[in-house]
Amino acid sequence: MIRTLSMLCLLSLVITHAPLASAEDLKADISIRVIYAVKTKAKSMDPALEDIKAELLALPFDKFRLLDRLQTVVPINSSVELQFPGDRSISVRFLGLDVSGDKDMLSLQLSVKPKLNMRLRVADGGRTLLGGPAHQDGILFLDITAKMTDEKKASNVLQPAGNRALEVNKHKSKDK
Repeated sequence: MIRTLSMLCLLSLVITHAPLASAEDLKADISIRVIYAVKTKAKSMDPALEDIKAELLALPFDKFRLLDRLQTVVPINSSVELQFPGDRSISVRFLGLDVSGDKDMLSLQLSVKPKLNMRLRVADGGRTLLGGPAHQDGILFLDITAKMTDEKKASNVLQPAGNRALEVNKHKSKDK
């Protein structure tokens, strides 16, 4: 009994003194590839796109070329902007981390200037391919990858009082 109480006391000391990250410490590693796709008679794939070759070949285009790439770390509630051809740009804002479901999901705000504005949820370490605006004889695709940079597990993230649930949402949905 005394041994059990001693172990519980020791365990509680370790847990209460473990370093915890605050929501303000959250950072996302965001990677954006701008891909030019066009219909031609000859098939062609940029070697830099080999990792998503199967996904691109399922699209109704024959030629794929990587035009630009951005990789950066974005703190919570901050954004990065990438200029790409045609006087256009994409802005990505990291809104927070949702840990309420089976997978941790990064919440992003995407703005492709001048027209598109959308919210996007990407699984931690996941990616998505979005059709973008027309460009020359083809279309631009945006390949977006996002993952948390913080080495601490999401369950160790505290939600400061008064912050919105998007920053760190740890509540399980009752609908499941």
